[in-house]
Amino acid sequence: MRMARAIFGATVALVLGLLFVAVPARAGGPTVTPATPVSPVAPVAPVMPVLTGISAAHAASAHADLIRFHFQLAAPAEVTVQYVPASELIQDGSGLPVAVRGRSFVKVVFHNAAAHDEEGRATAPRNLFPVRATTNVVQVRSGGDFEGVVTYFIGLRQPAPGPQVQPTAQHTGTSVIVAIPTR
Repeated sequence: MRMARAIFGATVALVLGLLFVAVPARAGGPTVTPATPVSPVAPVAPVMPVLTGISAAHAASAHADLIRFHFQLAAPAEVTVQYVPASELIQDGSGLPVAVRGRSFVKVVFHNAAAHDEEGRATAPRNLFPVRATTNVVQVRSGGDFEGVVTYFIGLRQPAPGPQVQPTAQHTGTSVIVAIPTR
């Protein structure tokens, strides 16, 4: 009988203990939060704008040829555009010369951008020739897609104007429009 009473007492204590722990907080008892395993979080690679297309047009009223570089997500924030001599038509990474048709040249550099997908396949044209919708632009040719820097060279029919006239770049959300003055 003593043994039965001891087992009964232990069983009652166990049941009461379980009820006490399992009572929700709103009833005044403590809450037990089950442990959730923490899995390591893989580092997230920064999302880089990806060049997906290039188009050209002539804006007669602005006396300019317009080259639009289309990007996925958003246009890169840092873009440089300048006239360069033929000696600066150099492939990024390899240092090899790039053949571009024209009498003068514009170099466009997109920083923190890519022109390829995750498998390394090109996502934008590497060479536009002939460029029919413009009066001055002859060719748009890739100069590289290397370590987050995308470079394009634009060959022009006309010689470069003096240093007081420069091409410009305008951001429009997912595009960068390069305006090259014409005569």
